[in-house]
This record gives sequence, C-alpha cells and structure tokens, in this order.
Amino acid sequence: MFSATLGELAGVAGRRSVRGVLLPSLVFCCLALLVVATGRGSAHDALHAWRQGSWESKVLVVAGFVLALVCVSTALGSAQTALIRLAEGYWSPPVRRTIGRLGRSHHRRAVRRADDACAHDRYPPRTRPDDIMPTRLGNALKAAELYPRLRYGIDAALVWPRLHPLLPDTFLTVLGAARTGLTALLASAFLSVVLAVGGAGYLWAVRAPTPLFLLCLWGGGLAAWLCYRGALLRAVVYGQHLRVAFDLYRGHLLEAVGRPVGDGEDERVHWERLCLFWHRGILPHHVATPDRPPQPSPDPPPAHTPPGFSPSVSLLTAAAFTAAGLAGALTGTG
Repeated sequence: MFSATLGELAGVAGRRSVRGVLLPSLVFCCLALLVVATGRGSAHDALHAWRQGSWESKVLVVAGFVLALVCVSTALGSAQTALIRLAEGYWSPPVRRTIGRLGRSHHRRAVRRADDACAHDRYPPRTRPDDIMPTRLGNALKAAELYPRLRYGIDAALVWPRLHPLLPDTFLTVLGAARTGLTALLASAFLSVVLAVGGAGYLWAVRAPTPLFLLCLWGGGLAAWLCYRGALLRAVVYGQHLRVAFDLYRGHLLEAVGRPVGDGEDERVHWERLCLFWHRGILPHHVATPDRPPQPSPDPPPAHTPPGFSPSVSLLTAAAFTAAGLAGALTGTG
C-alpha cells in the first residue's frame, strides 16, 4: 500500500512537471530554433540546409537542442515561486515606486467602481486600500491571503506551512492541480515575453524582413497576454481553494498543537496567540485575554490616488511593445 501510494504521488508529480515546466519549455525551444533558423533566410532554406548537412552536424544540433531544453526546464522549474511573486507585483523598490504606483492607483479606482460581488474574489476589501497590489493577479492572490486573517484572525503566512501537511490527500491533489495550472500559464507568459523580446532583438540585429520582426514581437506579446489572462482565472480558482482549506481544515491544526477548538471570538483568540508564538516566540499563556471582544476598527481613509489617468500595467506593457515594434520597423529591419 505504501509503495503504491508513493508511485501514485510520483505519477502526479511527473504529470505536473510535464504540464507546468516541460511543455512550455519545449514550445519555447522549438519556436526559438525556428526564429534563429529563419532569421537569415526562409524556412525552406533552413530545411534545405538541414537536409544537406552531415550527420555529425545534425547530432550536434539535436544535442544542443536537448541541452537547451534541459536548461530551460530546470531554470523554469526552480523559478516558479519567483515568477508568481513577479506577477503579483513584488518588485524592486525603483519599479515599485514608478510602475507599481501607477498600477496600484489604477486598481484602487477599479475597486471603488466595482460592485462587491465582482470584487470579492479579485481584490482586497475596500477597507484595506494599502493592500492593493499593482497587478490583477496580485490582487486576486492578496484577497485570498487576507481572507483567513479577516475571518479567523489567522496570519496565512505563518499558518499555511503548518496547515499544509495536515490537509487530506484528495484536497492536496485538487490544490496542486490548481497551482500547476496557474504556474504553467505564468511560465508560458514569461517565456512568450522572452521569445518576443529576444527573438525580435535577434531579427532586428540580422536585419530580417519587417513582417517577420513584427510577427515575432507582437505575436509573442499577444501570446503572453493570452496566457496571463488565463492565469488570472486560475489565480481566482486557486484562491478559492486556499479559502476552503482554512474554512474546513484549520481545526486540524489546533488539534495537532493541542489547543482547544473554539467558536467565534474564542477561536480568534487562540489563533492570535498561536501566531504571536510562532512569529515572536511569545508563549500563549503569557498573552492576556481581552476583557471584551475587540471592536472593529473604523474604516481607514481612502488611500491617496493621484488625479488624472492611471494606466494599468497591462496597458503600459502593450504600449511598450507597440512602440518597440514601430521603432524596430523604422530603424533596423529590411
């Protein structure tokens, strides 16, 4: 039984690796090879050169392709968490102060205009404007991250690593599939951007035909946008699964650490004590119990939003791709 379970888990992990890492890397490497092959001539010329080449050269080309595929897959597999954080909007301070500020201003306006039903799964509450992220994907995941804190007083960053091992295998399978779908689409979007920028730069340098240059740049940008849109839907689904995990299985963690499972404010007090213990080492019995339930804090004043038009990050990216395509077509291609 144990060996069968291990084999089943290995099979699931293998399918996730193929779907989330290997397939996007394979498509990327094939398209990159096509761009390089057609950069100095037509696809017919590249195919003719392949047929006329010696078997030694063909072996070297195939070996190089396999090596590139392995390198891209390995790098992509180890960078999945970094890609998610990049898509969420956790950027370096200079980018956060410029592009990030524009993105947050855009989404604060969007939250004020949206109705509660539409904004519930996609944005943090209106009462927490400082938690607005500069990207739509970041806001969807931030809303899921804030859910356990607002409902139960649970700090998700502290509790999730301890709750995750206690989740049932069936739920872990569903949760893993949702995360794999999210990371696969984000990886595809990232590789599409790399191919669009790198391939267009190569075609511009070798003075390839203008239509080929624009097809590579704008086609790759369009593919990245479509993959990102798909990732947004996956992020909402993944966030729902995270909410369900805290709703249904948070009591398992209280039982595992030997704490009583309470209701309402009693449960909130237990979680606040545990989070203080895990975060700062304060023993639970040293935390004074409040004499009365804490009153909800008043709504904070709306965060300052610069007047005027605040474009989204997607719109800024589209404008950059459009400008780069026009500039490249006018200056460098044949």
